[in-house]
Amino acid sequence: MTKSVARVVMVATFAGAALVGAVSPASAGTKPSCVSVTVNSFNSITIYNGCSTSQRLKVVWKNARDTNCFTLASGASKDVNAYNQPFASYDKVVTC
Repeated sequence: MTKSVARVVMVATFAGAALVGAVSPASAGTKPSCVSVTVNSFNSITIYNGCSTSQRLKVVWKNARDTNCFTLASGASKDVNAYNQPFASYDKVVTC
């Protein structure tokens, strides 16, 4: 393989890796409209599941680690905060 072909292959490999790394986890999706979020403060929210089924969700924070995925039963609510992350602010809730 010539040096120029090797460089193209290496650049394409790194570009593909960068694209994969830039994408959110493949299993993350938009929360259904039956799941509501009340923002209590910039780093505290309450999630309510008004769906007829349990939902697997996680909270995405700006400037902090996202929560792990959790199951929220139908009709249940959950308070989630990032008080231990001083620069965190709420971004969104996604499905897992």
